[in-house]
Amino acid sequence: MSADTIEMVPATSGLSALSLKDAPSFIEVQFPVGRLSAEAYKERKAGPGQTLTALGSYWKGRKPLILCRAVVLGCLLPATDNPSKDLDIFLKLMAIDDGAFARRFDGSANEFARLFPAWADLVTEEDGRRRVWRDDLIDDDREARIAEAFATLPYSFDQRLKHVRRPEECDQEFLLAGIWSDVNRHLGTNARSIPELAEQLGIARFGHRPKVADTFCGAGSIPFEAARIGCDVYASDLNPVARMLTWGAFRIIGADEETRTDIDTAQREVATAVDEEITRLGVEHDEHGNRAKAYLYCLETRCPETGWMVPMAPSWIVSTSDNVVAKLVPDHSAKRYLIEINSNVSEAEMTEAAKGSVRGLRLVHPMNPERTGVEIKTIRGDSRVKSGISHRLRLWTKNDFIPRPDDVFQERLYCIQWITKDTLNKSRQDTFFTAPTEEDFARERKVEAIVAENLASWQAEGLVPDMPIEPGEETTRLFRERGWTHWHHLFGTRDLWKLSLVNREGRRHPALSLNLCSLLDFQSKLSRWIIRHRGEGGSEFTSNVFSNQALNSLFNWGISLSS
Repeated sequence: MSADTIEMVPATSGLSALSLKDAPSFIEVQFPVGRLSAEAYKERKAGPGQTLTALGSYWKGRKPLILCRAVVLGCLLPATDNPSKDLDIFLKLMAIDDGAFARRFDGSANEFARLFPAWADLVTEEDGRRRVWRDDLIDDDREARIAEAFATLPYSFDQRLKHVRRPEECDQEFLLAGIWSDVNRHLGTNARSIPELAEQLGIARFGHRPKVADTFCGAGSIPFEAARIGCDVYASDLNPVARMLTWGAFRIIGADEETRTDIDTAQREVATAVDEEITRLGVEHDEHGNRAKAYLYCLETRCPETGWMVPMAPSWIVSTSDNVVAKLVPDHSAKRYLIEINSNVSEAEMTEAAKGSVRGLRLVHPMNPERTGVEIKTIRGDSRVKSGISHRLRLWTKNDFIPRPDDVFQERLYCIQWITKDTLNKSRQDTFFTAPTEEDFARERKVEAIVAENLASWQAEGLVPDMPIEPGEETTRLFRERGWTHWHHLFGTRDLWKLSLVNREGRRHPALSLNLCSLLDFQSKLSRWIIRHRGEGGSEFTSNVFSNQALNSLFNWGISLSS
């Protein structure tokens, strides 16, 4: 139906089956792009706080849920001969009208008085120390005044939306309370929830409850939100990862209370079983009872100019919260470097540590008089041939999981973050960093022996990967830069051991397969050790592998045992 032939339906028409069959939809006539753009941006900026990212998945094309809801509702709602009222109803149903902000604001009276001094009469002081809401105002009056205050702020992420929850974070019954008489009067419905409204509009428009089909559903945003609205949903995708994520969106994120309880119980049982095995073997505790929280590793290679073995990292800063750095100390007799871990160092030492031994893809170290160092591609033996770039790295075999002694790149544990014995079971844990001791290296060798003995059987059981890496734009670089040829080469010794434990224990419940996927994203040699910037607060952490779409081979990495 073209725009010039749209015949608006009366705003007060009653609804019956197929009464909206030929009526134009709201989205054909208008759409509040400005407000929805700001809301979608706020949802995106929530990062891991987004609803579907609880699955631990990286999906570049994931659509904001609020945008999916807006499109589905916009297609169901009719465009009447009262467009301003149509818009008002749509905004109320989306909880992005001015009035909804009083219910989306979950701050204290103190925060409100600070944000809106002109509305300070809504609060009163108690004991001269803190402010509370005035108790002589009825709820409707207070909500109206709070909404009035928020309406003075521009509708943007860094102003109005900065101080409120996203609509999906709020209790829906509370959020939409008070709108239904207005909605039903305008639409001729008798709904008391979004699903009831969707069903009544679907019957009026199609003769049945709305059906939404998404044949390339990706991470499942569209079918997930359409189902929450109350539509019948059909979703599929050619990509098996997309199918898995969509399955997880419905069966885990959107599971009923009984299923969620079942999943939570299974997760606790797996975590307990894995923890008991780790504790029994004693490979994550030191002799004082402290427990490892993170291990930091780096590559090590022999400098062709000097013959020295050199640890490799773009920066030797370990933590900015306590000024912790790794310091290379020459061992002239062995022509290698010891690595000290020093805390509470000076700003000058922090600046020096930030330089690292890898600078612009060149290896630079104190014992090389040539201050510009050696190109890393020279160390790898890169050379151009007709088929591309050749190198002299040994290609790892299916049986390999650590470098062989004569490989160009070795791997070295250089730092451990510990949780103190006294705070292991507390919500706030005290941690400290140390260089690994001989006892720590002995524990490393113990884990290596476990993996060496069991790798083939784990692969046969499907507990760890055994597939070769197929050549491709991102995967071929793994051959060229590290010599890795199979997917399990991307995981360290502790990674393979821990993942085999989790995988074996997790097979008791299909939903736990997605927990394993989340671990895979944080538990590999492609997991960066993220240093907090000054003033940010919080502790250092490992970043997920798929923070982008590249398979970035790293010179140093971290594995976080708490993940």
